Amino acid sequence: MTEPTTFQWLGTAGFRIEHDGRVLLIDPFFDRGPKARPAQTLRPADMADAEMIFLTHGHFDHIADVPAIVEASGATVYCSSVAAESLKSKGVPPENITRLGGDESLDLGGFTLHTFPSRHIRFDAHLIMRTAPRILRPGLSQVLRQVSGMPSGPVLIYWFDFGGLTVAHTGSLGITPEEAECQGLRSPDILMLPLQGHSRICTRAALLARAINPRAVVPQHFDDFFPPVSQWVELMPFAAMVEKLAPECRYYEPAINEVFTARDVLGD
Repeated sequence: MTEPTTFQWLGTAGFRIEHDGRVLLIDPFFDRGPKARPAQTLRPADMADAEMIFLTHGHFDHIADVPAIVEASGATVYCSSVAAESLKSKGVPPENITRLGGDESLDLGGFTLHTFPSRHIRFDAHLIMRTAPRILRPGLSQVLRQVSGMPSGPVLIYWFDFGGLTVAHTGSLGITPEEAECQGLRSPDILMLPLQGHSRICTRAALLARAINPRAVVPQHFDDFFPPVSQWVELMPFAAMVEKLAPECRYYEPAINEVFTARDVLGD
C-alpha cells in the first residue's frame, strides 16, 4: 500500500514534503535567531535526505540555508536565475541548480510540477512605519549584513501534482486575484499562502483564496521568524475572512515541525 504524502511546516514559507519515498523541500530556512517564535530546533543537517529543493524567490529567509542543505544532501535546487546566481556565489555547484521560469512544466518522476510567474509583495507605508522603529536600533548593521546580497528576483508559484492530489505554494503574495484567474491558477486541492509583508495581508490572502478556489487553504510565513525585521501575524482574522469569502474552502493551521497529511487538511 502506498504511503500517504506528508507535509511538515518548517517555519516561514518552508515545507518538507515526503512523497513516494522522496523528500522535497520548499523554501527551507532554519537559522531564525534566538528570539524567533516559534523556535526551530531543526538544522540544515537534518535535511540530509532531501532530493529536491524548490525556491519561490531569492530572499534570505528562503535561500540562506540552502547551501548547507545541498552540501549535506546533494539535492538539486530548482529556482529562478536570480536565486541561482545568489546560490552560486555562496558555493552551490552549478550542476546542482536547475533554473526555472514562469509557466513551464516538468515531469520529475512520480509527480509533475508547473510554475506560474508572480512577484514579491510590495511593503506598504503603514507596515514600513510600524517596522522601522524596531530595526533602527544598535545592531542594525549586523542585521543588514545577514539579510543583504540575496535579491528576490521573480517569484515562482509552484503547482505540484502528486497524482490525485494537487498542491499550490507561493512564497510571497504579489499576485492579484485577477492575475491568478487569468493564468488559470484555479482549484488545487491545497493552497499554501504566505501572510507576511503587508498591513492588510489577511484580507489580500483571503481574496486570493476566493479567486483560486482551493479545497483547503494552509497559511504559512505568518511567524515572527527573524525579529526585529519580521512580525507575528494573528491568524484569526484570516480564518474568519476565508470562512466569509470562501465558505466551501477548509482552513488548516499548521504547527511548526508538525507532520500532517492531505486527509488532515481536507477532512476526507
